[in-house]
Amino acid sequence: MHLKNAVRKLFLNDGWLQGILLVFMFLCYGAILFRLHQSAGPFGMTFNSMLDHLVHGQFDVDPDVIGFEGFLRNGRVYSYWGITCALIRLPLLLFHRMDLDITTWSCLVADCLTSMMKVRTVLLIRRFCGPIPKSEWAFSLMLAYIVLGGAGVGYLRVSVYQEVIFWAVAFAAVFVYFAVKGLVAGQFTAATLSWMGFAAGFATLTRVSTGLGLCVAFGLLLIVLLVEQSRAHGALVTRRILIPVAILTVLLVAAGTVNYHRWGRPWTFADWTLYIAYHLAPDRMQRVRLYGSFNLARIPFGLCYYFLPVWVLQGADGQLLFESAQTRLLDNVELPPSSPFLTDLLPIAIIVFLAMALCSQRLSRSGSLPKGGVIARLTDHWRSFGIFSLAEVVALAAGLAVPFVLMLTASSMTYRYRMEFYPEIDLLAFLSLYATVSNPTLLARFNRCRRWMLAATVVSIVSAFAAMLLYKISGPGTTEQYLHNGLVNYYRQSASHSFPRWVH
Repeated sequence: MHLKNAVRKLFLNDGWLQGILLVFMFLCYGAILFRLHQSAGPFGMTFNSMLDHLVHGQFDVDPDVIGFEGFLRNGRVYSYWGITCALIRLPLLLFHRMDLDITTWSCLVADCLTSMMKVRTVLLIRRFCGPIPKSEWAFSLMLAYIVLGGAGVGYLRVSVYQEVIFWAVAFAAVFVYFAVKGLVAGQFTAATLSWMGFAAGFATLTRVSTGLGLCVAFGLLLIVLLVEQSRAHGALVTRRILIPVAILTVLLVAAGTVNYHRWGRPWTFADWTLYIAYHLAPDRMQRVRLYGSFNLARIPFGLCYYFLPVWVLQGADGQLLFESAQTRLLDNVELPPSSPFLTDLLPIAIIVFLAMALCSQRLSRSGSLPKGGVIARLTDHWRSFGIFSLAEVVALAAGLAVPFVLMLTASSMTYRYRMEFYPEIDLLAFLSLYATVSNPTLLARFNRCRRWMLAATVVSIVSAFAAMLLYKISGPGTTEQYLHNGLVNYYRQSASHSFPRWVH
């Protein structure tokens, strides 16, 4: 009994809980990264080279370091990756240890930062709702999912590709934390908006697709806030708006300056006509010229690739399902197969739970649904909860959907690109969690579904670990070259090489 009370007391102490979870994540994620991955591969020193050139006022990289991942322009080789991961290596410059490859450590720190910001978001929601015994189950499940599954575990792999997206998603997690804070508090202060502008700007300096989503979400939110402010006070330009906009502007100017020195245009983040890998494979260059880097025609296969991975199966003719679409429209389709409906089943289940509750007649204040269609019903129910501004939520969700759409239309589809979906999923899941635990009727219904939610949590955790292991042993490049003998045979052979003691 004393142990149970001590554990519960610890669980309710935000400071101790965060510290313990951070240490656990650092040790657990670190053990996986350092145990399963020996190095970052051939491009591990790319950001060291980038930083070395930046401090001398140059924006290129050593061609021997970046290899075929470089872009050749006017006799110099450039990278399309943002400069954030180079700036992270500033301590190496100060201690004169630019010979060290710290990609693994950088991936670990970024992943821990992402998960910790999500943990802080859950605890923020708990503080606003007030911790009560009936809501502990919901918070416990979400914390377990964040620490042991989802983005925290499912993408643990060391490479410069993964490092970039780890840091981009880390900035997105900071953005979502402050977005949720502003929504549940009912007020976006100058400090909250400044942190959001900071996160959006640095995400743009890291990975443009993530940064673009955060910038659009931030811009749409500011428009909503300006409209609300003008209606309430008649003033538009205030310190609350000017400071965050100034912060974001400075960082966007920095990104534009890097782009200008790389490509000759501040709004261009990559010129794929200069990509060395494309010149080594003319068929890839031709495919991108025909269909572009982004094309709406790829959306059907994109939905299948990211959510329903039947594309790895073979048809009666021995070809992969939709292989003709792959080879015609896409430059690259990578393993492993996965789906958020497995690795992120819990947050999706919470979102669906709230959506179904909003449409339920039993939760209407009047006991009957208002007239005016589905939108009117949802708006009425949302307002009846008295939680947060629907316009602000829609603005943020619309902006965070931008990376989602970009990945569905991109010329390459890879497992790590699924991480672009997390800002949207996280925002909706956190708001759904808050709406659930802050409403007694919803919370009672949620607790009646606790077995299903527990099952969703277990599926999320187990499938995240499974996806991470498959990601480890999956070969680089397009899918077809690996699956001629079937998916199961390929992974059996790959596992025997990667984990011989486990397989035999």
